[in-house]
Amino acid sequence: MRPTLLCGLLVVGLGSGGCEAQPDSPLFFYGLARRVDGSPFGQTALSLEGARRGTVADELPVFTPYDTATTRDNGAFVLEILAGDIAPIVAGELTWPRSTFRDRFRVATPLEEGRAAFVSFTLYGTGDSELPELRVWGADLAWSETATGRALTFAPPPPAPAPPQGVVVSADDTTPSPGAPSGDLVDVSIPKPELQLHGKEGLVWHEDAVTSPRLLSPWLLEDFVTPEVQVRAVSANAWHRDALTSDEAWLQFRIEWRSERLPLPEGTLRPLSRGARCLPALDAPCPFTDGLLTEKRTSELWPLETSSYPRRVGVRLEAPARISRVVIRNMVTYGQEVVVEGSEDGVQWSELARRKLAESFTSGVNRGFRKESDADSPWDPPLPRYDHAFLDIPLPGGPQVQYVRLVCLSIPPSEAEVTSLAELSLFE
Repeated sequence: MRPTLLCGLLVVGLGSGGCEAQPDSPLFFYGLARRVDGSPFGQTALSLEGARRGTVADELPVFTPYDTATTRDNGAFVLEILAGDIAPIVAGELTWPRSTFRDRFRVATPLEEGRAAFVSFTLYGTGDSELPELRVWGADLAWSETATGRALTFAPPPPAPAPPQGVVVSADDTTPSPGAPSGDLVDVSIPKPELQLHGKEGLVWHEDAVTSPRLLSPWLLEDFVTPEVQVRAVSANAWHRDALTSDEAWLQFRIEWRSERLPLPEGTLRPLSRGARCLPALDAPCPFTDGLLTEKRTSELWPLETSSYPRRVGVRLEAPARISRVVIRNMVTYGQEVVVEGSEDGVQWSELARRKLAESFTSGVNRGFRKESDADSPWDPPLPRYDHAFLDIPLPGGPQVQYVRLVCLSIPPSEAEVTSLAELSLFE
């Protein structure tokens, strides 16, 4: 538990203790910004931005400037937000129809050598709050030669933010409810490294909870142009303060750290499936084999007919081949398992491999906020959610096939659709 900033800073709101907040009453958020080595970002201008929830499902938030703050010599800063612009209920009245209301706010450190940290947050209640310390993470990305090839090394992730004195941590339960899938639920307050490969075309690869060193195989890079590797880490939590000098405050936050991006040699491995036709057939070129990494919804490519549900998505090669590996990029499905099937004639199918998918655990307030805020980074693309899968599936000793398709299964065993997909790569 860290010492409270409320004592170290000028507590602007002390004079208003005991008064009910009104929509135009100022609320104060106290923070601390530090560099990798712990030295402060002194006398540094920080931009406070806010975003409203989109009107369309999965619409990305658009953050716009709200205010600015300048840090003190020790890196401490104070943000001021009007109660009606952040709190859903003020003085017993809903404030969210207000034109200046924002669902979330964010503040970020400056980028230094490609590294930075930001926190996005919202508030329930009308009391002042302390933000988690914004200290940049020194991931120190580097290459290391291993017995099996070149590997990426990086420093351990930052620790979870220490709560200030007088704050109660409202952590999500990690024990699944009766009847839920076995295994503990993810504790989203604990930062875990998330590896990303970026290319000129878009997001090439994403992997959760990676450890150092991590071997980057040629088939992950394929032949994408100007690839770069990066590691990110996230902690989401809620802090409750029942202050004596102001109203209660429930701070819901997400703090994210980004590493620098390390350039990679351009990939030279062209998949056998590049330019192959889609399955079912399309009049246009197949968007899953063009190497452009554009996520396409299957419902837009193949309008649903009762007889065609569920859609089984795949590719048809020009000639039969013995496939040794399947790489799936940015597949979205509500299923819990994917089965890779192959066929020589497109009629008789056999199972080549199957892989369980990550459970989409979003129960709990903090998990929900983590999911809602996955697109809040000022610098990087959204972190893929649990239902977005990047899979590297080896097929040792598989048969010769010309057709390959993906069949997703839900629990209890029944088929689920591939909702969308960016790329399906087959290697000989």
